[in-house]
Amino acid sequence: MKRNEEKIDMYKGLASYFLPDGVLEYFDVADFCEEPAHSSDGNIMYTKELHIYLDEKDNRPEGFPGIKSNGYTEPLHILDFPARTKKTILHIRRRRWLTAENKSMIVPLEEQAKVAYPGTRYSKEMAIFLKVADGH
Repeated sequence: MKRNEEKIDMYKGLASYFLPDGVLEYFDVADFCEEPAHSSDGNIMYTKELHIYLDEKDNRPEGFPGIKSNGYTEPLHILDFPARTKKTILHIRRRRWLTAENKSMIVPLEEQAKVAYPGTRYSKEMAIFLKVADGH
């Protein structure tokens, strides 16, 4: 294996510890940054925020012939577990596809690729943690 490939695998391995299970199978890390935290009510638990930007991979399933990639959707913002005392926000962009008839579509995600817990803006793991912590 080349030295560059080893670095890429190392970064993917490291990223897998910070991201929800299975995310790297369906999304690529496009970017990340750290910003000062801000709160509208002045109650700041975290002083910094970690923003991780994820773009959906080109995982065209069978049964969708003739579609071509047509950019990305606006990002969905998901709150995840804090990482190293930083509030963590995942910015997830889904692929938009263009059919042969020039109609825009989004291919449904497989169940295991869904990052947000249904009805919330939390990662599945974070939502379950909060539910258990609240006694439900």
